[in-house]
Amino acid sequence: MEESRIRVTDRALAAMRAEGLDPARSVLVIRYVLGCGGSGYRLSFSDRPIEDGRRVEAGGGLVLSLDEISFSRLAGAAIDYDPEKETEGYRLDHPDAAFAAFC
Repeated sequence: MEESRIRVTDRALAAMRAEGLDPARSVLVIRYVLGCGGSGYRLSFSDRPIEDGRRVEAGGGLVLSLDEISFSRLAGAAIDYDPEKETEGYRLDHPDAAFAAFC
């Protein structure tokens, strides 16, 4: 497992636990995607990492699995959780992230 380049906030870890997820047993997959609406990053929980992806530990035992593009571009990013009703959900906080979707 590689040195962490992305951190996870305490608020995001607490939200995972509140949803019944154990961060130490979870894999958060981050993929760079291209689509008709442009480009961005897609975040999703999985029971296994991306094949041929880069694995990093982001804090609280949470393992991130990133494709090569995400790994190369997201140094210094943070995974956070927005509790506001209109925008509630996990988000990727990084200047390079014009769009992030949690699916």
